[in-house]
Amino acid sequence: MKRFIKVSVVFLYLALVQATAWAQGDSTAVEKDIRNIYKGKAYRAVSVHADIFSPFMGRIANKNINTFEFQADINLYDKLFPTVEAGLGNISVNLAGGQGYRASAPFVRLGMNYNLLNNATKEGTPRLIRSYPFLGVRYGIGVVDYAMTNVQYNSDYWQGSKTHDFAAKSTYAGWIEIVGGIRVDIYRGLTMGWSVRLKTAFHAKNKTQLWWTPGYGFTQGAQFAFNYTLGYTLRTKAERAKTATQTDRK
Repeated sequence: MKRFIKVSVVFLYLALVQATAWAQGDSTAVEKDIRNIYKGKAYRAVSVHADIFSPFMGRIANKNINTFEFQADINLYDKLFPTVEAGLGNISVNLAGGQGYRASAPFVRLGMNYNLLNNATKEGTPRLIRSYPFLGVRYGIGVVDYAMTNVQYNSDYWQGSKTHDFAAKSTYAGWIEIVGGIRVDIYRGLTMGWSVRLKTAFHAKNKTQLWWTPGYGFTQGAQFAFNYTLGYTLRTKAERAKTATQTDRK
């Protein structure tokens, strides 16, 4: 599992570097002239995607994990992409020590993606951008319902170990994510994407009692995740006209 994640991170990093190089050109002089512009209508499109890999990612980590999520973002100037991600997750497992753990929760992540490609030519005219590499940040939140059974602890009073069941509780959990990925336009708004994310800074009121949290994963330290999404991008009439013009030229 760890080897798979490391290979995915390296592959995505190389793809981001190569995609940026292709789009920006191979001339140093040209690269210095290219710049970003923020004029005209800001809103360009809205995209909705389902993460078709997260259910498999959960099963790879533990066969008792079930998770599903989707995401939506708004395209501003072909550069900034305010993003919301939401999903559901649950687990019911008996651990090696005999303890039982159950948790379920909806979760939401809010954040922004930043297109790594310049959105203007060296003359300052807008580029037609349909596929792009990006970096982003998220803040994730969830209200977790969880319970633990057969938890062992030592007692000086009883001079031995005892077991205890923790009844179902609810607690808030939050975390931060750093995201890198690629979004690709396949055909007439049908889009897909890949991303790798680092999840860290996990915090919760009862952190020591949370073994796995929907939307974050195992709570002992930072976590890596890989996402593969499929969805649709609904562009404005003006943006669809740009795409049609570019297609006619080809």
